[in-house]
This record gives sequence, structure tokens and C-alpha cells, in this order.
Amino acid sequence: MVRLTVIRERGTPVGFELTGHADQGAYGEDIVCAGISAITETALLGITDVLKLDAAWTHESGHMRCELSRETAPEDMDKAAIVFNTMIAGLKSLQQAYPKSLKFSYREV
Repeated sequence: MVRLTVIRERGTPVGFELTGHADQGAYGEDIVCAGISAITETALLGITDVLKLDAAWTHESGHMRCELSRETAPEDMDKAAIVFNTMIAGLKSLQQAYPKSLKFSYREV
């Protein structure tokens, strides 16, 4: 199972942490893992390459993390929230199709 923890500050998403594997197919052939990876990697690119925001991030097999810097300006936090909320919407849609493959949780910082 893939576990996604959405990191929030006063209810607004400021990052996420993703761990595990969907186990819906062989390594490299798991379409659920591929879908989750595509959505989260696109969100990471949106934050770092498109919005060019300062974020701490790691990405390796079975683990991905992205969290905005505490010094991020409020207007940039609002833009980032759009990216994170779009990612969450995409993952919740995928979760509806594969409910045993993805679990959400939230953590306030």
C-alpha cells in the first residue's frame, strides 16, 4: 500500500510525504504506482520548476517527500496550494478506482 501524508499549515497544504508501493503488479509494471508517481512527480515539478519555490525534497524508490520552505511568501503559498490540491484531487480519483492501494493522512506543522 502507498501511504500519502499531506503536510498542512493551518489547514493549507505545504508539502507531502509518500511511502510504499501499490503492489498491483510486478515492479516496473504496476500501473497504480505509475499513476501515483506521475501525479506526485508532476506536483514536485510544478513547485520547483514552474513556480520556482524553495522546497526541501527527496525522491527515491518507495519514498518521496516535498515541503515548502518556512520563508515562502504568502502569495507563493497560495500558488503552491493550488498545485498540492490538484495533486490531492488526482490521487483521490485514483484511490476511488484502487481503494486498497492508497491511504491518505494529514499532519499539521
